[in-house]
Amino acid sequence: MEKAALLVGVSSCQMNLPPLRKARTNGEVLKRALQSMNNGFQVQTLYDKPLPEMAEAIERFFRQRGDDDQILFLFSGYGIQDVDGQLYFVSPSTALDEWGHLLRSRTLPASFLLNIMESSPAQLQVVVFDCCFRLTLGIAPHESESFIGDSFNHMIGERRVILTATTYTQHEPEPKSLDAWSYTRYLAEGARTGAADKDCDGSLTVEELHEYAQRKLQIAAPDQHPQFYAPDVTANQMVLQVPSGIPSVRYRQFLEKIAQSSESEIDKTEFRILTGRNLLNDFRHHLGLSLQDAAEIEDQVLRPWRERQQRLQLYQEKVSKLMHRGQDESE
Repeated sequence: MEKAALLVGVSSCQMNLPPLRKARTNGEVLKRALQSMNNGFQVQTLYDKPLPEMAEAIERFFRQRGDDDQILFLFSGYGIQDVDGQLYFVSPSTALDEWGHLLRSRTLPASFLLNIMESSPAQLQVVVFDCCFRLTLGIAPHESESFIGDSFNHMIGERRVILTATTYTQHEPEPKSLDAWSYTRYLAEGARTGAADKDCDGSLTVEELHEYAQRKLQIAAPDQHPQFYAPDVTANQMVLQVPSGIPSVRYRQFLEKIAQSSESEIDKTEFRILTGRNLLNDFRHHLGLSLQDAAEIEDQVLRPWRERQQRLQLYQEKVSKLMHRGQDESE
């Protein structure tokens, strides 16, 4: 049995869309996580490659497999829902014609990916789409976001799991001033640290990984809508061996349980963790964990709550600027 991963990132195209910084970052973070875990994954990355090279690499990746192989595919970049209701993933050459129509010949159609995935003999296919989805004609500020989850329902297969960072189109990507983690980065963290192993049995299923990343994003970015598409038998299949029982993992899992118990009062979660310092110190001493290592783990566990506060602050600043602008114009 072979384990292989193909991580594809497209940060920009010719559609006058803002560059996606996370496209390459997602691939690199997931690559480091897979390589650091010694789970036998052979990892290949493709960033901002020409469409023919990208399409051929994807086709070879899925089709040149054995019956018992496990494969992981990531696409991070823009996804465009065209006027035909179909989904197209961008390449660096993706553009609109002079009439404003999407040049589909310069894209990677979801139908192409589905065809390639269906032809793959691999026993388990884990497919991750961490994308910023847009409509060809864009979304006016007053319009609501569009649901595109049906596009992924058609991709489900007996041996295939589909993970998506969101199932809605977005008006704009994350602002540059926001130090935000993506769905993929939380997937990588849950795998690398073992934090996603909720039953602490030393193995991770795809569903456990998704639930970890989904929970973190729902705290940090409630407007995100990560989804998981898979038949039950595939969802519960083990994909990774993770560290179990070592001090750093036990301390992290202890903190995660405290955090989860107070998620109904999100604004108080960090307070509850940090005010339990005596309890945490006792447990840290019991585990033989250094103060520095414990502090790093606490920062990582608390990151979604701090990111949420950062988003709220940016939102309040934006509203304040709009209100002041309105007042200036009325004077």
